[in-house]
Parts: sequence; structure tokens; C-alpha cells
Amino acid sequence: MNEQFKVRANFVLLVVGFVFLIYIIKIIPSLYFDPVIYKIDVSGNEFLSTQYLKNLVMPVKGVKLSKLTVPSDPFLKSFYFKYIGNGTAELTVVERKPSFISSTSQGYFLTASDGVFLVAIPKDELYKFTGMTIFFGIESFNFNKSGIINPVLVNEIDQILSYPDWFKKEILEVDLKTNTIYFAKGVSIEFKNFNLDQEEEKAILSIVSSSSIGTRYITLDNNFIALPPAF
Repeated sequence: MNEQFKVRANFVLLVVGFVFLIYIIKIIPSLYFDPVIYKIDVSGNEFLSTQYLKNLVMPVKGVKLSKLTVPSDPFLKSFYFKYIGNGTAELTVVERKPSFISSTSQGYFLTASDGVFLVAIPKDELYKFTGMTIFFGIESFNFNKSGIINPVLVNEIDQILSYPDWFKKEILEVDLKTNTIYFAKGVSIEFKNFNLDQEEEKAILSIVSSSSIGTRYITLDNNFIALPPAF
């Protein structure tokens, strides 16, 4: 009985020793693997140019993998590096995409869906962004130099950006302060909130298409009340 126990014990120790040896040979060296990088490949970028990212990451060649990083850029949401051999690392980036235009007391900004300001837009160049909704009524306490910091406001904008395309394409501007949406022909509707269902969206487009230029509406008990011109 003792002999059988010794044989089993020795077998278990042999297996454990073998596993430990593999760990030492393969795992531990990888913890200290830090190759020198002479070349960067870039993937995942659409708005930031490949050469721009390469220059940001490695202005000079011969940098250890562990030292590689990407300086902050508004378009850059996340990134990671992977060594692919022969002194080459691949940089994979996830970018923020332009979603709307913010109109603030500091000017106009091309803005991502998470509220980050991507780039300032001169007023005389707004025409270049035709088809992108402008959101105004963003008061100074709701943003800083980096973007919109009020999460409630970001959620409201996201709700509007989530409207179906056939409805959203008719929206020109949104006043977040008064909950007013401006449509084609200068028709505007002031809402209690921006939570609309499909039937309401269809009814709104029907009203807009049949309204005179510049007609203004408010919603009251699910009814659309036209305001007189001088109101």
C-alpha cells in the first residue's frame, strides 16, 4: 500500500515539476520581453492620418515596445500596441466620429457622440458641414474647452441622434435650452421632452410639410398648437 502511495506521489510531483518547468521556460521570459521597435503599422484609423499617428508615436526610431504611447488627441478614443515581429509593432486605434455641431459662446465645434469637441469650426465654414445637425442652447456651465461635461445634456443629444434617419434628416437645428427642434422651411416645434415614438415622428413630418414657412408650434397635451407670428 505504501509503495503504491509513493509511486502516485512521485508521479504527481513529476507532473507538477514538468508544468512548473514549462512555466519557467515560456511564461517568465515573456514577462521581460520588450523588443526595440523601428517600424509602426497603423490600423483602425479613418480621420487621423497614418503618417500623423506614426509621427506622434515614434518621432525617432528605436523605441522599446513598453515605452510606446500615443499623445492625447480628441479624435482618439482608445488604442493598443501589438508586436508583430522584425522590430515592427502594430498600433490599432479606435476613433471618435463626428456626430453633430455644438454652438456655444466660444464658437462652433465638430463634436463626437460622447460630447468631446473634435475641432473648432469657423462660422464662415459651417456650410461645409451641410446635413449635420447644429445643437445650440449649450450654456457655459455645461461645457469646458474639451467638450460638453453635462451628462444629462449628452443623453438628450444622443436621444435625438438616435431618431430614425428618415426623420433625423429633416432636422436642421436643435435648441437644447427650450427643447425646440427646427425643421425645413424654418418650421419649429417646442417639445416637453425629446422622447418621441414613431407615430409622433410621422405626425410631425406631416405637420412640417403642410406648414407655412416659419410656422412655430408648441406641444400641449399631445396636440400641436401653432403660435401667431407676433408671439
